[in-house]
Amino acid sequence: MADFLPFLIFLMILAVFLQAGPALTVFYMIIGTFLLGFWWQKRALKHLKVSRQFIDHAYLGETIQIELTIENASLLPILWLEAHESLPVNLRAGREIKEVFSLGMRGKKTIQYEINAFKRGYYPIGPLTLETGDPLGLTKPSQISIPESPLTIYPRIVDLAALGFPSRSPFGTIRNENPIYEDPTRLMGKRNFQNGDSVRRIDWKSSAASGELLVKLYEASIALELALLLDLDKRSYPIENFYDATELAVTAAASLAAWAKQRQQSVGLFTNGLDPLAEEALSPALPPRKGAGHLVSLLELLARVQPGEQQAVDPWLQNTRGALSWGTTLVFISGQVAPETFDQLFQTRKAGLNPIILLTGKLFHLQEIRRAAAGYHLPLYTAASTADISTIGGAK
Repeated sequence: MADFLPFLIFLMILAVFLQAGPALTVFYMIIGTFLLGFWWQKRALKHLKVSRQFIDHAYLGETIQIELTIENASLLPILWLEAHESLPVNLRAGREIKEVFSLGMRGKKTIQYEINAFKRGYYPIGPLTLETGDPLGLTKPSQISIPESPLTIYPRIVDLAALGFPSRSPFGTIRNENPIYEDPTRLMGKRNFQNGDSVRRIDWKSSAASGELLVKLYEASIALELALLLDLDKRSYPIENFYDATELAVTAAASLAAWAKQRQQSVGLFTNGLDPLAEEALSPALPPRKGAGHLVSLLELLARVQPGEQQAVDPWLQNTRGALSWGTTLVFISGQVAPETFDQLFQTRKAGLNPIILLTGKLFHLQEIRRAAAGYHLPLYTAASTADISTIGGAK
């Protein structure tokens, strides 16, 4: 409208002072067109219905199909509409989602595109910006923004069928003489009901068959747990291979978690990395548990977590140690081990835990690290590539 302002002023002067009827008519037509266009475009945007459909969880290497549906719920047509979808840099691959089209009365437009899961992470798909204006360009185009939708790309999982970590206490369970540790999943036998027995222990099916009340006897055992301590402190990884080493560390943690789930092993995840969804960006602790749902929670955290410098390794190790139960196998995953960290891991062992060290990426002074680990009697494993992760526990 600003470009037409001198012309409108000229028409107004001409119409008023020279009493030129045609000039006044043109002036009114332009003003009317401006007001109509302004009202039209505001109403058009107000009655747009937009939806974005896609599967919001994916694995590395998968292709994600995304469908945008833009519907004009008004009886007024939209002469032109520009749609621009923003995409994360890591998933864009040089693509730009931008289209210009028109929508008739109750019209609908579908935009379909694909993105590839190149890198694990938690990504916003969008926002979607919609812009329209009047056909003569008298008014400034109006736009609205449709919020982004989250996409989670899980980390890579490597098969660890041959995992052979040593342990002072094996993975799984160990027998215990104290009946307070009875395991309800390990049935040992049955006996007659006695006063004081819990009703929950009654085997109703066997009781009905025998005509006597029978209670179940369970094997006394202690369930041993696996705790993954993923160190994502930036200072723990050399700058020369920072990205590869940190991604290998995440891959190792995800693979160990999947291995534990397959064997019905309790597994937990503790990390000092940064979680974009957590308060103050500090990653939440996920204590050892079993089940597919728990594994999904672990993988979602591993998808989101990023390296940072908010929690130094040694204080974090000291605080985490107190949250683990006796006998837990603790896998410390990092890019290097400082002398102070060796001391913390040794204290962990004295507290009744079973620490194992797994270092990822290209390692400098590896022989010195091996000698230090041997001096503390701590098992040490290394992985310089994804293939190395698949053979963890085979050879040191």
